[in-house]
This record gives sequence, structure tokens and C-alpha cells, in this order.
Amino acid sequence: MKDRSLAGTLAFLIFEVLVLALGIYLIQFDDRILYTTGRPEFWRVLLYFVMTVAVLNIITRFIKWLYQQQNYAKRRGAKNFIYGVENIRKLLLFGVVVFTIFSLLGIDFRTLFTSLSIVAAAIAIVSKDFVNDLIVGIYYSFTDVFEVGDYVKFYTYRGRVADIGLLKVKIMNDNDDVVILPNGKVYTSEIINYTRRDVRLLSIDFEMDIRAIQDVDSLESELTESIAQFADVIEPDSYLLKIVEVKKDFMELKFQFRLMSLDRERQRDIKRQVVRKVFSYVSSHKPK
Repeated sequence: MKDRSLAGTLAFLIFEVLVLALGIYLIQFDDRILYTTGRPEFWRVLLYFVMTVAVLNIITRFIKWLYQQQNYAKRRGAKNFIYGVENIRKLLLFGVVVFTIFSLLGIDFRTLFTSLSIVAAAIAIVSKDFVNDLIVGIYYSFTDVFEVGDYVKFYTYRGRVADIGLLKVKIMNDNDDVVILPNGKVYTSEIINYTRRDVRLLSIDFEMDIRAIQDVDSLESELTESIAQFADVIEPDSYLLKIVEVKKDFMELKFQFRLMSLDRERQRDIKRQVVRKVFSYVSSHKPK
């Protein structure tokens, strides 16, 4: 699969180089072909458009290749850098498309911007959120606050980052639903990146009626014993029961422990079974 992908990339690269070389030849050495069409300016604009797209694609591929050759791709945030380069390419491509359409319609940009100066303030107000999302999208593309694959929490949404776009961030929650959030909203919210902590650390949050808790230390011991069947994969001294908050009628608790090794499948299986054990324990200790 990787070989086919590499072959396809090389094929596109060769095609774009040939298109660029042909365009340079036609413009610099033999533009008579354009005048034989009867609409030389129209075809010249399209030729410049195709050449510009080819240049953008070639530069993008070169930057990615250079990034990989310098071993930067092994660092955290490498995926974001790739997304950032792609986002900038898309943004520049959008500008090229708009410029090409106006040129084909015979609209002079200087005249256009002068006429739009009167409504510039209104346009700025209307496009404020759009521009804000755009800037934040580019910012997140070049930082390691979170990257594709990280398990995060935005607002009340928790899941794995699936995509960092120019305007939206996509996360896939635990139910495999894709949640799409505007970049601006993500930027102004509290971000919890669970991946940045020790990935072997498992944490289970739950609430319990205060009347059902006789002693916190005893509760910790009983919870530890309830998952004794997994003791061979859990560090012996890593069990910890934290009191997060004490309310009028109940307590918010957090039960944590650390696995000996990192195994995503095993980690998910253990956490699922431990949650069920904790639920059974809390249900059996409800006050009568």
C-alpha cells in the first residue's frame, strides 16, 4: 500500500513538473499557440492558474520531504506541521482561484478593492468569526497543544482528534460519533489533553453516597481487591483513590492505577472491566 502511494505521489510530481515546464516554454519561448485560439488572454490566465497550482503542490511536497529528511517527523507535533502545510496550501489555492475567476471576468482588482472600501467595516464584522477560526486553525496546525490521534476534551466533548482543518476540528467520541467544532470555540474553551499525561495511567471517576462510605482507606482497599484479577498487569504500588470534591450528599472520587506496559487493546479491555467492577461495588454499597 505504501509503495503504491509513493508511486502515485511520484507520478503526480512528474506530471506537475512537466506542466510547469510546458507553461514556462509557451510563455517565454513560443506563445504563438495561445494567439491561434482567438482568445489568447483567456488561455494565458488559465495557463498561469495551472502553473501556480503546480508550483504550490511541488513546494508543499518539497517541504514535507525536507521535514522528513531532517527527522523532525519523529517529534511530537509532526502531524500538526503536515496539516499546517496542507492548510496553508489550501488557503493560497483559494486565493489563486478567486484571483483567476476575477481575471477571467475582466475585473480589475484595484478598482474592486476601491469600490469595496465603503463596506469594508461591514465585511469585517460579518467575517470576524470566519477569520478568527482561520487564524486559530493555522495556529493549532503548528503547535503541539494537541495533534491528530490525541485523546482530548473540549467543553463536554471527549474523544480522539481526527482532523485539524482550517476552520473546524473533528474529534471522534467514545461512541464513534464525529463531533465537529469551530476552531474559535475550541480556542476559547478549556482543553484537556489526556494523551499528554502518562499513557499507562488509567483513571476512573465516579460518585458515591457519603452515607455508604465508612472509611476512605477501606474503600480504596476494597476497590483494589475488586480488580485483583488484573494484578499481573498493574503496578502494585500505583493504586490511588482521590477525593475530588465533597458535596452535601455525595462525594466525587477518582480511582487510579498504572499499567506495567503500554498495550492499547489490553488497556481498553481492562478499563472496561474495571468500570464494571467499580459500578457493581458502588451499587452494592448503596445505603438502605
